[in-house]
Amino acid sequence: MKTKINFKKILTISGWVVLSVGMLALLGFVNEKQEQLKCTEVLVEMKGDMGHEFVDKNDVLKLANSKGKLIGKSVGTINTALLEKIILSNPFIEDVEVYSAIGGILHIDLIQRNPIVRIINKNDEQYYIDQTGAFMPVSDRYTPPALVANGFIFNTYSEMNVNIGTPKSDTAALKIPRTIEQVYVLAHFLETDSFWSANTEQIYVNEFQELELIPRVGDHRILLGDTTNLSEKMDNLFVFYREGLNKMGWNKYSIINLKYKDQVVCTKK
Repeated sequence: MKTKINFKKILTISGWVVLSVGMLALLGFVNEKQEQLKCTEVLVEMKGDMGHEFVDKNDVLKLANSKGKLIGKSVGTINTALLEKIILSNPFIEDVEVYSAIGGILHIDLIQRNPIVRIINKNDEQYYIDQTGAFMPVSDRYTPPALVANGFIFNTYSEMNVNIGTPKSDTAALKIPRTIEQVYVLAHFLETDSFWSANTEQIYVNEFQELELIPRVGDHRILLGDTTNLSEKMDNLFVFYREGLNKMGWNKYSIINLKYKDQVVCTKK
């Protein structure tokens, strides 16, 4: 039995093979040309910086050019991974991506850190914790709007400022003291809740290493103890505000104690 040869199918397959090989060759040629291009411009773009002004484009360009001027350099010889590492050495930068585009343009896209709490320790040293849990120094240039935490906090910035930019999973030596960790957890909770963010003035760590809140409205302190069952505690406080203080007055109590599960214990003035 003779097999009928489908020449049309063979020609179609051959055509696609030739086209694919041609495309690969063209892409290789374009890529080679791109690699040989000189860097003509460096574009710095701030992404999702939430209005923070810790660094500006000139600061980033200064860092980027610290190992040699980029403009005029062959794009293929620019080590983008090294550039990213250099730029991330700035403690105010959370993330950066460096890549080249058509025409020899080098793009630097970065995100500034977003501080959520300003720590003032017992010695009046100040530093920030950002939304990812990383520690930041205070800036001479810019003061962001952030919750303040003070009181019996003894940890310094130099203790905390280790392995910035290193994933915690890769950093076995990175241990955050419990008090600071509790302050961060509480600050993060408040920052992500529009009501409590607007109504909280300060976090205070008392002599027993317990957390207290100082509200914007009312002459009282809120004793949390720690962040165990934090959401439940704050829900209980919200109900007490709505059902209790709205009727009895906001200045009747000096302390509202939420330490105990399912209880709101108040101390009269």
